[in-house]
Amino acid sequence: MRGLSASVLTLFSAIVFAQAPAPIERVKITDNDLTCLSAHNELQGMDKIVAEARAAQASGQDTATAGQAAGVAAEVASRTGLFGSIGGLTGHLLGTVATKTAANVAEQQGQMNAAQAAEREKQALARKEHLTQIFLAKGCSASDPSAPGKAPNAAAPVQAPTQAASAPPPSAADASAETLAGKRATPMPIAVDAINPEVLLSSNKTLLIPTAYVTLVTEGRVSATKQSGAFQQGNATARAAANFKVNGIDKAYAQKLAKAAIDNLVGQLRGAGYTVLTYADVKDRDVFRNAAREAGPKVDSEGSLNTLTVAPSDEQLFQSGFAGGLFSEFIAGGKTRIADATLIIPNYVFHAPQAWAEGSRGYNSVSATANVVHGMNMASARATWLGQPVSRMMRGIPGVATTKPVINVSEKVGALSSGTDASPAAGNALSSALSVFGGGNIQRSVTNYELTIDREAFAAGVMNGVQNFNAEVAKVAAAAQ
Repeated sequence: MRGLSASVLTLFSAIVFAQAPAPIERVKITDNDLTCLSAHNELQGMDKIVAEARAAQASGQDTATAGQAAGVAAEVASRTGLFGSIGGLTGHLLGTVATKTAANVAEQQGQMNAAQAAEREKQALARKEHLTQIFLAKGCSASDPSAPGKAPNAAAPVQAPTQAASAPPPSAADASAETLAGKRATPMPIAVDAINPEVLLSSNKTLLIPTAYVTLVTEGRVSATKQSGAFQQGNATARAAANFKVNGIDKAYAQKLAKAAIDNLVGQLRGAGYTVLTYADVKDRDVFRNAAREAGPKVDSEGSLNTLTVAPSDEQLFQSGFAGGLFSEFIAGGKTRIADATLIIPNYVFHAPQAWAEGSRGYNSVSATANVVHGMNMASARATWLGQPVSRMMRGIPGVATTKPVINVSEKVGALSSGTDASPAAGNALSSALSVFGGGNIQRSVTNYELTIDREAFAAGVMNGVQNFNAEVAKVAAAAQ
């Protein structure tokens, strides 16, 4: 059994706790400068990393299995007293502790290496997907990547505005009329659920859209906590959080986005064969002249997010209530006060920057990460309608609504700061390896970010979501019977 002890000790001495490679960023600030050839070369590099990561996963599992087998053998040797051959009781204790420690370390290191390799594969695949989007958006050729793209200036996933040295900072530039008209929008599928579309026909296919609401995030926080599991030794906790705020959104700019959203919906519904009235057509009616307004813009909190909700103008920011919701000012006795049209009020919610936090637990470690990137998600979109009174079966709020909680509408809408460490003590929220003899620790990480929006790119992201959602509403309207 001396051979067993020596071999396991050799295994222990050969184990090196290698430092994890630098994370692979899915999106880089230099991506918009990639040529077809450089994007193609990096894609090949990602394929190589994926292959290496998969090989490393297999190797790590082999090491873990070997360590586990050695631990079992050491336990058997301990129970049978074979370690005593090293030299009495001292030899027995030394052999038992050293061999079990080596076996445990080997098993744990193998598991850790496999987990790190799996994460690296995941990062490489995400980067590859993003590079593929860039490659295709530029019109590059896979058969001849050195050739210039057919559309070198087409809308690549990462937009970097070109500015002269004397140009104003990104937040000061305004969105172009072309962007606000939805002409930069990229077609994308959006899953929606439609309820009672026949309501649209209740007033001889006449619709009234008096306002539209756009909700934008102004600041927020994401956080994650992960603790060691019941079957792990030690007691480790990792906590990570990121705070962020958005610069460059003011009332006038946000109202332009809301006006662009309502104009887009009106145009698409008219294209679907409907007569559509706007606020300008009905503002002198008593019901609208006497309707209560919010003191806008409306500031609210949604969990850990602070938001700003605007309408196309202060006059169109109507008060909402618990019973009637967005239609509170236009309902009497539970019925619509608009006798000649079906009332529609759309609401679009956008989150920028994109932020998320997650925790993970490895064989002998726990970790938590908080991530903030300069993209935009459409968190939800809904066009709710209210028609003439009629007895009908209802299964929810009549209208069209998105069914997915997150829809990526832009990869980049501004400049994101690198982040300021605001941790109680500097750290990366990765717990140190749990000791085989017990113990643990608590690591905390807090980072502060600021997103300064590029108004052109930000508006393009909003209209990307608006245009595609409104297209789904128009499809439902066209198919209504």
